Amino acid sequence: MYLLLLIVGGFLSYRGVVSQKLFDKLEHIQLICLFILLFTMGLRIGMDDRVINAFLKLGVHATFFALVSVVFSVLMVWILRKTLLKILTKKAVRS
Repeated sequence: MYLLLLIVGGFLSYRGVVSQKLFDKLEHIQLICLFILLFTMGLRIGMDDRVINAFLKLGVHATFFALVSVVFSVLMVWILRKTLLKILTKKAVRS
């Protein structure tokens, strides 16, 4: 179903059915939908007693995992950016 929605949206956009006015507002629409999704996910988590009871146990592991993920993601982006900039600079100098 998700793939079908993606294909239909791409087809409608390709055909010009989506107006420029709507296209300009898509970022805001996506942001609002994301907030609604996060809110409803929070409601479902909050209504589940098992999750609430396991918060302390899960919290330490989740915090550690999140911090490690963020640190290594930023580190990898920094390394790749630095490496790619060197490569692109060398190619630009040769041209």
